Amino acid sequence: MALTLNYRWLVGFLLALARALGWLMLVPPFSNRRAIPPIATTCLASGLALLVGPLIPASAIPTTAPSFVGDLVLQVVTGAAIGYVVYLLISTITSAGSFVDLMGGLNLPASIDPLSLDQTPMIGQFFEQVAMALLLVSGGYLYLVDGFARSFGTAGFTLSSTSRIGEVVVLDLATLFTSALEIAAPILVVLFATQIVLALLSKAAPQMNVWILGMPLQIVLAIVLVGLGISVLPGYVAQLVSRALGDTASLFGGH
Repeated sequence: MALTLNYRWLVGFLLALARALGWLMLVPPFSNRRAIPPIATTCLASGLALLVGPLIPASAIPTTAPSFVGDLVLQVVTGAAIGYVVYLLISTITSAGSFVDLMGGLNLPASIDPLSLDQTPMIGQFFEQVAMALLLVSGGYLYLVDGFARSFGTAGFTLSSTSRIGEVVVLDLATLFTSALEIAAPILVVLFATQIVLALLSKAAPQMNVWILGMPLQIVLAIVLVGLGISVLPGYVAQLVSRALGDTASLFGGH
């Protein structure tokens, strides 16, 4: 029994695998190495490559070893660029929580993220976990996978597309800061107003040490306001996923 191997299918699979690995290394929620081990990431990338490998046109299949190695590198860079754009946008939720931590008082004791084992702000970590849960529960990760698959219908990363990639990244960075401030602004305003009230109370009644109650009050208010403000996160996650899909399509000249 002779075993035949289709050269075009094998090369297409390897190219798609390289792009999938570059994408999965950065895109949430698949990029967390503590939650998803490397072997699972490799299996997931292989499954994606089996699905999207046939989408690579025959004209894009390299015929020589040097061009094959070059295309592998380009596929990794392409996948990483797509994943980084999505990562920037989803990080907006974590940044909003980090802004709240600046005035909430919960960041004074050291807190360790059980997944990354890094010291992280508590509310920022909480917002991140909520965003990941929303991506999984709402099926947003499926839209991200669909956007990745549609990227094979574009020309991919070329030297002429570097300026467009830079523009998309700069716009997404601006979106990260503005959207994070928009999410955290109501909570920050209330916490700042609380500090103003405490300062006025301390001025009006110097014999009272109101700052003893200041920190517990800030913490209680932060927890209550986060509990009230978390209701807006599903809408923001949906908007960010939609923005990520649009940026993925336009990153290499698609529509």
